[in-house]
Amino acid sequence: MTWNKLLAGVAIWLIAVAACAHAGPAQDVLADLASSARADRVASGVVSIGAGVAIGVASAALLGADLAPYGFLAGGVTALPGVLLLLVPSAAELEYEEAGKTETGAALALQRLADEGRRSRYISAIGNLAAGVAALAFPVNLFTPYDWAYSAVASLGMAAYDYLVPSREEAAYERYLQLAEVAATPASP
Repeated sequence: MTWNKLLAGVAIWLIAVAACAHAGPAQDVLADLASSARADRVASGVVSIGAGVAIGVASAALLGADLAPYGFLAGGVTALPGVLLLLVPSAAELEYEEAGKTETGAALALQRLADEGRRSRYISAIGNLAAGVAALAFPVNLFTPYDWAYSAVASLGMAAYDYLVPSREEAAYERYLQLAEVAATPASP
């Protein structure tokens, strides 16, 4: 009788384990992307709020009572993006909450995020390219005779970086495609 109970327990356990859905590669990659985006968002928010508080306190201490309100205003303006970063979830977090429950939904979410990352990267590259060309076409020297050259090099370098280096979302989607290809490849005998 003990063996029957043991075998029945093992059978129930095996059925329960088989019934539990294992997350596929898209779900894993989307979860990693959402977790990374959340960590970056929280870190940026805390740094922005800390910088705003430091600006407000330092300005009150260093500028005196007459100019302290302006320092507090500058600190508040610096801290406000940090508050918004802490309150508003990133696109990857939202996609994970909405579509991360199924493998297909997670794969489609990764594709949407990669497309948005690519589009954003190209728009940034175009803006940086325009700024670099403008710096070359209309040289302005504010502090040194080579200000225009510094601006052009920095802007054109950022344009090249934006164009050539994939976004985090694109890299995550590529990682998913590699993992899905590995998972779909049958094992060799």
